[in-house]
Amino acid sequence: MFQFLTKLFIYRQIYNFIKERIVGISFTAILIFLIIYIHSEYLNYVEFKEKTSANYIGLSFIIKNGLILIVTLSYFYFYRFLSKAKKTIEKTEVNSNQNKDDQSERIDDLNYFLKDDEINRDK
Repeated sequence: MFQFLTKLFIYRQIYNFIKERIVGISFTAILIFLIIYIHSEYLNYVEFKEKTSANYIGLSFIIKNGLILIVTLSYFYFYRFLSKAKKTIEKTEVNSNQNKDDQSERIDDLNYFLKDDEINRDK
């Protein structure tokens, strides 16, 4: 029983630590994966290029890795853009809710919108 509670406590602490930092940890893991992948592809490219020097298959390595890099960078760019837009929308909603509370006072008469000379025109 004591071991179970100890494990539960440790797992809970690890979860709380990771929960706040999940985006940074994920980003770091993706970058490390990309570095390892690109290095592996580069070694394959160098090995392939030594064997055959007169064909265009080596160019396909460059194009493929360039496209992967473009897709990855565009994903992170749009992720950042969407998170900024989401924060702006949330701020706007909070401001509009505050303004609704301020404007909740009703007026009793439409003369409130008229100027003094317009009110006294009939007389």
